[in-house]
Amino acid sequence: MLQLLLIALFPPAALLIFIYFVDKYQHEPWIEILKAVAAGVISAFIALAAVLGTKILFPPSVLGAIGDSFINAAIPEELAKLLMLWLVLMSNRHFDEYFDGIVYAVCVGLGFAGLENILYLFGEEDFVSVGIARGVLSVPAHFLFAVAMGYYYSLVHFKHDLTKQQKYFYALCITVVPILLHGFFDSFLMVMSWSSEQMNFALAGACVIAFFLLCIYMVVFAFKKCKKLLQTDKRMFEMLAQHQFNEYWTVPVQAPLSPQSSQQWNPSPQSPQSPQSPQSYPPQDESPIKQ
Repeated sequence: MLQLLLIALFPPAALLIFIYFVDKYQHEPWIEILKAVAAGVISAFIALAAVLGTKILFPPSVLGAIGDSFINAAIPEELAKLLMLWLVLMSNRHFDEYFDGIVYAVCVGLGFAGLENILYLFGEEDFVSVGIARGVLSVPAHFLFAVAMGYYYSLVHFKHDLTKQQKYFYALCITVVPILLHGFFDSFLMVMSWSSEQMNFALAGACVIAFFLLCIYMVVFAFKKCKKLLQTDKRMFEMLAQHQFNEYWTVPVQAPLSPQSSQQWNPSPQSPQSPQSPQSYPPQDESPIKQ
């Protein structure tokens, strides 16, 4: 039992520590991290209940495998995770940076993946092999789906210069992009398994190639989105530091006592005694993130 739990929980725990340290400008409190992980565990129960209550049986075929991947896996699972992410962030005062959306979404996703791993490994005779396979494929996949969800969630929450159409588009992406990534990820695996059973090795080989191309795309996508939001947070912290510096060095300047002293008083623009206008943070007419 202990070995099974270690195999099931080590991959999500390792990725959880990884995303915590990637958030290098201001770490989230561990209590909030653990709340998000617990919310992810709850989302797994919600998705499981939804699938058991409304499960649609698809015939064993290519279309059946794709339908099963989307209807019975990707859609209920990603919607359940999004619901719990929304509840976690709804009144979270620590959700104050762009990258935080990715951090909390990943925590929810890894909580889901951890419980899903345990449920999959229970009852498996060769749980070591299954656990290693899921630790290499399924758990990192949930991590990557969550990066997409958290990225668009942060854009909708923080980016106030969006047009109405852009805001609706990004809000749609919060749900649609993770569902598409998840659905195609599962579809390629299920079609690969079915075609191998049918001795259709050409189709199985095509699915293998498509699956690895999808994995490469998801990794590159996640890397770029994480880098973009980290750079945005860096600019925001630099603006805040400059604002605090300006406030510190802005001191009241006493009026000269006489016309003669008035002529002598000519502080240099670089002098810390000359009044400065502190910059607003963030600027009202400029968004820190570029589209």
